Amino acid sequence: MKKLLILSFALALSACDSNDDGSSKSTYSSCQIIGSDASDAGDRSHDLAQCWNASGDGYKDLNEAIQWCEQKISTYMFDTYTTVHSITYAIKSTYCP
Repeated sequence: MKKLLILSFALALSACDSNDDGSSKSTYSSCQIIGSDASDAGDRSHDLAQCWNASGDGYKDLNEAIQWCEQKISTYMFDTYTTVHSITYAIKSTYCP
Protein backbone atom coordinates (compact mmCIF):
# COMPACT_ATOMS: atom_id res chain seq x y z
CA MET A 1 0.00 0.00 0.00
CA LYS A 2 2.82 2.39 0.82
CA LYS A 3 4.45 1.92 -2.62
CA LEU A 4 1.18 2.70 -4.37
CA LEU A 5 0.81 5.97 -2.47
CA ILE A 6 4.37 7.01 -3.25
CA LEU A 7 3.89 6.23 -6.95
CA SER A 8 0.63 8.19 -7.07
CA PHE A 9 2.28 11.17 -5.41
CA ALA A 10 5.20 11.08 -7.86
CA LEU A 11 2.81 11.03 -10.82
CA ALA A 12 0.88 13.96 -9.40
CA LEU A 13 4.07 15.96 -9.03
CA SER A 14 5.20 15.25 -12.58
CA ALA A 15 1.79 16.26 -13.91
CA CYS A 16 2.30 19.73 -12.43
CA ASP A 17 5.27 20.19 -14.76
CA SER A 18 3.27 19.36 -17.90
CA ASN A 19 1.17 21.46 -20.25
CA ASP A 20 -2.29 20.26 -21.25
CA ASP A 21 -0.83 18.76 -24.45
CA GLY A 22 1.65 16.61 -22.51
CA SER A 23 4.70 18.76 -23.25
CA SER A 24 6.96 19.83 -20.42
CA LYS A 25 6.61 23.37 -19.10
CA SER A 26 10.37 23.42 -18.54
CA THR A 27 11.40 22.76 -22.16
CA TYR A 28 10.99 24.48 -25.50
CA SER A 29 8.81 22.13 -27.54
CA SER A 30 7.81 24.04 -30.69
CA CYS A 31 8.70 26.78 -33.14
CA GLN A 32 5.88 28.73 -34.77
CA ILE A 33 5.76 31.61 -37.22
CA ILE A 34 3.55 34.27 -35.63
CA GLY A 35 4.10 37.19 -38.00
CA SER A 36 4.87 37.71 -41.68
CA ASP A 37 5.34 40.80 -43.83
CA ALA A 38 4.95 38.94 -47.13
CA SER A 39 3.28 41.22 -49.68
CA ASP A 40 0.82 38.53 -50.81
CA ALA A 41 -2.01 37.67 -48.40
CA GLY A 42 -1.85 34.01 -49.39
CA ASP A 43 1.86 33.90 -48.58
CA ARG A 44 1.24 35.53 -45.20
CA SER A 45 -1.48 33.01 -44.44
CA HIS A 46 0.79 30.13 -45.49
CA ASP A 47 3.60 31.48 -43.29
CA LEU A 48 1.33 31.77 -40.27
CA ALA A 49 0.27 28.14 -40.66
CA GLN A 50 3.85 26.92 -40.11
CA CYS A 51 4.74 25.26 -36.83
CA TRP A 52 7.33 22.60 -35.99
CA ASN A 53 7.52 20.32 -32.97
CA ALA A 54 10.90 19.56 -31.44
CA SER A 55 11.88 15.92 -31.32
CA GLY A 56 11.80 14.06 -28.05
CA ASP A 57 11.04 16.18 -25.01
CA GLY A 58 12.17 19.44 -26.63
CA TYR A 59 15.07 21.67 -25.71
CA LYS A 60 16.03 22.65 -22.19
CA ASP A 61 18.46 25.32 -23.38
CA LEU A 62 16.92 28.44 -24.95
CA ASN A 63 19.93 29.08 -27.21
CA GLU A 64 19.69 25.56 -28.65
CA ALA A 65 15.95 26.05 -29.19
CA ILE A 66 16.58 29.34 -30.99
CA GLN A 67 19.20 27.76 -33.26
CA TRP A 68 16.88 24.84 -34.06
CA CYS A 69 13.95 27.16 -34.75
CA GLU A 70 15.97 29.51 -36.95
CA GLN A 71 17.19 26.52 -38.96
CA LYS A 72 13.62 25.31 -39.45
CA ILE A 73 12.51 28.75 -40.60
CA SER A 74 15.52 29.20 -42.86
CA THR A 75 14.85 25.86 -44.56
CA TYR A 76 11.16 26.71 -44.94
CA MET A 77 11.90 30.13 -46.45
CA PHE A 78 14.54 28.73 -48.84
CA ASP A 79 12.25 25.89 -49.97
CA THR A 80 9.16 28.09 -50.33
CA TYR A 81 10.19 31.53 -51.65
CA THR A 82 12.55 33.02 -54.21
CA THR A 83 12.52 36.41 -52.48
CA VAL A 84 13.08 36.92 -48.78
CA HIS A 85 10.65 38.67 -46.47
CA SER A 86 10.61 39.17 -42.72
CA ILE A 87 8.86 36.84 -40.34
CA THR A 88 8.45 36.76 -36.58
CA TYR A 89 8.52 33.52 -34.66
CA ALA A 90 7.85 32.22 -31.19
CA ILE A 91 9.42 29.33 -29.34
CA LYS A 92 6.87 27.73 -27.05
CA SER A 93 6.79 25.14 -24.30
CA THR A 94 3.70 23.57 -25.92
CA TYR A 95 3.42 21.45 -29.03
CA CYS A 96 2.03 22.85 -32.28
CA PRO A 97 -1.76 23.18 -32.27
